[in-house]
Amino acid sequence: MTLKNRVALIVGGGNGLGRAIARAFAREGADVAVADINLEAARETLELCGRKELALRVDLADPPDITDAVARVTERFERLEIMVNCAALCLVDPLLELTPERWDRVFDVNARGAFFCMQAAARVMIPRRFGRIINITTPATRLGVPYFATYGASKAAVDSLTRSATLAWARNGVTVNSLSPGMMTGGMIDKMEGELSRMLGRNEAEFKSTRTEGLPMGRRVEPEEVAEAAIWLASDAAAYVSAERFNFTGGMELA
Repeated sequence: MTLKNRVALIVGGGNGLGRAIARAFAREGADVAVADINLEAARETLELCGRKELALRVDLADPPDITDAVARVTERFERLEIMVNCAALCLVDPLLELTPERWDRVFDVNARGAFFCMQAAARVMIPRRFGRIINITTPATRLGVPYFATYGASKAAVDSLTRSATLAWARNGVTVNSLSPGMMTGGMIDKMEGELSRMLGRNEAEFKSTRTEGLPMGRRVEPEEVAEAAIWLASDAAAYVSAERFNFTGGMELA
């Protein structure tokens, strides 16, 4: 499953799962570019990968930023073969208090941003007749999540786009799949659970511990575990795999 000499762009690679995937790809021999709204975090990821370039600041709510990032990667490496859409925004809102502005903010990043990343990458991949696009989604697309409704709904849109993009680009050698990790250690979920526990008047540590104990395996998934699956999807071994959604829920039952 080597990725030797492949060129990969990890969008949202400044921390958490994106950073774990970037490091795993670099370990497998890929040339890695890291894009994040936090440029310093993207640079830190590259240092951990043992790479000096290319770090990019990208705001997914601004499509020209995405186009520019892909152009800079192809200018530097002369191609782009793998894109991972890992960036996401999750806002905690009771449904009766959810505003149009907060709805749009989440969808601009998670759904619209992911689509224009896919489009920009495909425009580079299709002429070469090779591409691997991996979208990070969530079990929340198939569960009731009242406080994270915009997050779940926006990621459901990404799952749908994954299937549509497969049908559009499969004959051009471009595969598109989703990875859907459940509760992970660290990263964005820490902030989400911290905010939710305060909103509910719960002790944060006890709240997180109770949620962990309720998982079938009694533990959370590590970002590095999900990154191993991303390696496989990005490799030649998964050449006939597309429009699939891979759940990393540790046995959690999904609707």
